[in-house]
Amino acid sequence: MAQLDFSVERKHIHELANHLTIIQGAVKKVMRNIDDKKLNLPEEKERLAKADDYLKRSVDALRDLRTQIHAKIEAQGRP
Repeated sequence: MAQLDFSVERKHIHELANHLTIIQGAVKKVMRNIDDKKLNLPEEKERLAKADDYLKRSVDALRDLRTQIHAKIEAQGRP
């Protein structure tokens, strides 16, 4: 039985997870800045909060997928 190569998928997942993590950090920074300056932008802050939530879910899903791929790769190496 031929082994499957997941290296390309792993690279893409890693890159996406990194990008989403960076975006999440940027959104949190903007939210902190809004709070610190007491700006009255509730609608924009709510949008940022929703974006942050979706980014967290995406990062978590990508990490779970990466874990599953690692497990499949390890399982292939076992008899």
